[in-house]
Amino acid sequence: MKHPLIKLSQTQIDNIKLLNKDSRIKFNKISCLNCGSENHMNLFTNDRYGFNITKVLCNKCGFMFTNPMLTLNSAAFFYNTNLYRNMLHPRGVIHSSKADYMKESSSFNFIKSLDLKYQTVCDVGSGIGNGVRLFKSIGKEACGYEPSKLFTDLGKKRGLNIINGSADDVKGEYDLVLMDHVLEHLINPIKTIENLRKHVKKYLFIGVPASEDKFQSFQFSHAYYFSINTLCQIITKCGFKRINIKHESRSVNDYLSLLFEKTDKKEIYSYDYTHEVKKYKKIYYKYFIKSFIKKIIRDVLKKINPNIEKKIVKIIDLRTLGH
Repeated sequence: MKHPLIKLSQTQIDNIKLLNKDSRIKFNKISCLNCGSENHMNLFTNDRYGFNITKVLCNKCGFMFTNPMLTLNSAAFFYNTNLYRNMLHPRGVIHSSKADYMKESSSFNFIKSLDLKYQTVCDVGSGIGNGVRLFKSIGKEACGYEPSKLFTDLGKKRGLNIINGSADDVKGEYDLVLMDHVLEHLINPIKTIENLRKHVKKYLFIGVPASEDKFQSFQFSHAYYFSINTLCQIITKCGFKRINIKHESRSVNDYLSLLFEKTDKKEIYSYDYTHEVKKYKKIYYKYFIKSFIKKIIRDVLKKINPNIEKKIVKIIDLRTLGH
């Protein structure tokens, strides 16, 4: 099925066309990261920008991801060149980064609300350093690692300790390590978390867009689409236990904030695979019917009156992909 497209600027449309033809962007077919199954159901064959990629549902455990997946080299090219940021932000990366820098952070507020004893903080995928700035403001020793050299330099200009690098480049140990809006972009999150574990003294925070009672909006920069169940199972496989969770319902993409604690006793979180698969297939078929009805309404109303069509079609809102 085709994913509905969002409204794009002409610059974004031109960039997507170039991206779809770029020979440096390569893909590999993969098995499910969570359960290893190769039995998958295709959900969408394009993302919300019109990029030609496929989102699948694992028929065994209910995990959703892009398949074929970007190769590691393609992903490195994709992020280190700011290619994806230029497409996400039609007004420009610099303009958007300035706005992001002063944003209130729900992740920061979530951690601050907990009774945690920690002093050193490492923000992996820190962007220009909003998280680092916030933790410094409450007296913590904070640093960040950021793959974009542009964002690293912007953070440094603000006097923040931002290192140009990824999770694999982290040095030292920290009481609290954060990955906020990061895990969904990684090609192999399990390998990354396992490698990062030696740098975690106490706590690991993970913040990701969530798929619970509806699908997330499908976009090319997200490799994986987590639910509470799939995320908890994957992280606990890496030597952590879940100690707190917050699920925020939002109009398009819900958000999960989870705090894990490092543990030597591995206890893998379990859930009902069959129920998870059935839940997402039900959401998918409901969406399919909704999409079909919307198409019929639009076709009929266009013939009657195009202006009426634009107003009435909003009754069937597809942005939340599941409600």
